[in-house]
Amino acid sequence: MQNSLSKAFWAAQLFFLLLVLPIFSSPAHASPLGIGSGVFEIQETTGTDASPLRSYYHRPAGWADGDPIVIVFHGLNRNAKEYCDGWAAYADAHNYLIICPEFTQAKYPGVRYYNLGNVTDSEDMGGTIQPQDQWIFPVIDHVIQETKLAANAKKSKVILFAHSAGAQLIHRYILFGGDTNANLIIASNAGWYTMTDFDTEYPYGLQNVPVQENTLKKAFAKPVLILLGEQDVQRTKVLRKTIEADLQGQNRLERGKYFYESAKLEAEILHTPFNWKLSIVPNVGHDGVKMAIGAIPYIESL
Repeated sequence: MQNSLSKAFWAAQLFFLLLVLPIFSSPAHASPLGIGSGVFEIQETTGTDASPLRSYYHRPAGWADGDPIVIVFHGLNRNAKEYCDGWAAYADAHNYLIICPEFTQAKYPGVRYYNLGNVTDSEDMGGTIQPQDQWIFPVIDHVIQETKLAANAKKSKVILFAHSAGAQLIHRYILFGGDTNANLIIASNAGWYTMTDFDTEYPYGLQNVPVQENTLKKAFAKPVLILLGEQDVQRTKVLRKTIEADLQGQNRLERGKYFYESAKLEAEILHTPFNWKLSIVPNVGHDGVKMAIGAIPYIESL
């Protein structure tokens, strides 16, 4: 009799544990991106080594699957956390999940790897084309994929916002990166551009790189916004001033307009749809946080 009671007791205990454990355990697909600001790592093989890619994030309390995800690409200073902190107020006001990957100098050294995507072994003309599996553009779609997994996001639209050196990487991703998983790609205040011109040598044009007319047609079909600051007109110390760069304009505002208009003309020549837009943000200069003011209406329209 005692044995029977003991077995019944332990069976009841086991049944109770099976009921309550799921309450205290993390769900199998729980998001590691908690409310507020934090950091997570993405295993990433592009760059000079296979070290993880650190990504800062800010998640408003009300954000849920279906609300926008904005992935912000920093500029020359590689200051991802600063960008994330700066965008946090916009995230809270508009319910955006902000992700800011950090492209360190150790993993993505210099202009060659970050701005230019390691397409050649040089930061200027005359470089040797690198094998395409060494170009870093796949990191962008990998960040999108890993962010959606980390956030348990299946319905959210993904916006890429890239500023300055980040916009250099992103506009070359538009040209060379193949298909994209982004719903909107914003290139903001790049210092200079790879023009959609087959007669000019890379990195100022497409001569000698494996890009065909069909590649350009795909690029022109992507949802792209060239976003420029009205006051980004200074010829700063870090602005490239080569003859080839100055042919695009004397400052970032002029160069951005020239890039957009040249791409639009090339699309007309190719008789292909052109899905890019140009927008100029009043009273803003070279500021990757304030430029969000111009990006938000386009994000909200998705």
